[in-house]
Amino acid sequence: MAGSRFLPLLVFLLSSALASAEWDRVESPGVHTKEGQAHYGASQNHHGGSQNQHGDGQNHHGGNQAQQGGSQAQQGDRDGNGDRIIDGYPCDKGSHPWQVALLKGSQLHCGGVLVGRRWVLTAAHCKMGQYVVQVGSDKLGDKRAQKIKATQSFRHPRYSSQTHENDIMLVRLNSPVKMSSGVKAANLPTHCEPAGTSCSVSGWGTTTSPQVTFPAELMCTNVNLIDPSECKKVYKELLGKSMLCAGIKDSKTNTCNGDSGGPLMCKGTVQGIVSWGTFPCGQPNDPGVYTQVCKYSDWVKQTIRRHS
Repeated sequence: MAGSRFLPLLVFLLSSALASAEWDRVESPGVHTKEGQAHYGASQNHHGGSQNQHGDGQNHHGGNQAQQGGSQAQQGDRDGNGDRIIDGYPCDKGSHPWQVALLKGSQLHCGGVLVGRRWVLTAAHCKMGQYVVQVGSDKLGDKRAQKIKATQSFRHPRYSSQTHENDIMLVRLNSPVKMSSGVKAANLPTHCEPAGTSCSVSGWGTTTSPQVTFPAELMCTNVNLIDPSECKKVYKELLGKSMLCAGIKDSKTNTCNGDSGGPLMCKGTVQGIVSWGTFPCGQPNDPGVYTQVCKYSDWVKQTIRRHS
């Protein structure tokens, strides 16, 4: 994971000011400056990709990437480029059985987390018309992994592509996954964890920024939840009430393009969904920004019941 100053993991840098970014790996919507935000989602292939800039200066960390590199494009729509975790380490094999990859064809678009046999929780800025969902392997393109098509997705009704509020979405699989020791649903939170809680985040996003370098295996890093009042000192009015910050003081470790939609796991529950951050990624004391899942547990359960 790496990163301008604020961009959603799907997006790219708009100006020399701080930009926020959303992190997706293959296709990217755009990037924002600190006066804007960028999602870490992206439409990049591993040989190159583009990120779109958002007028609000946030970079989303999601996107479609091909396997050897990636370029950043400005986000005018919500397609987006993505990267992976900065200063992370390969996850222990099989330690994240709930981790999924949302693919556009064979290219990574975003991460996600399995919350039911037919349901994946991810970021709203990762929305596409159809998806190929890979589960059951830490390696992208693993022929042994389950790959299931999905044609239905449900964004939160109050999602805003301008402010990145309510950046959360459910994807319904066309057929159920086969549960096993390597494929399990993650637990939704029953309460919000406090600042200082130790958590882990995972994804296939770029490990370098602004240049992109994509990993063959799922990457992890450890971060701590940050008090909203402290995070607001960095992101000011960009930080909404539905957002959660996590990072390590004076450390570069963070999410980046391609990580959008992936899970922030704290004490065995999904406390966050990767949404946006700064670009280039990995700037010390610029926390990653997540959708705070504990505030959406009822919406998740109601949406699943309504569409099952």
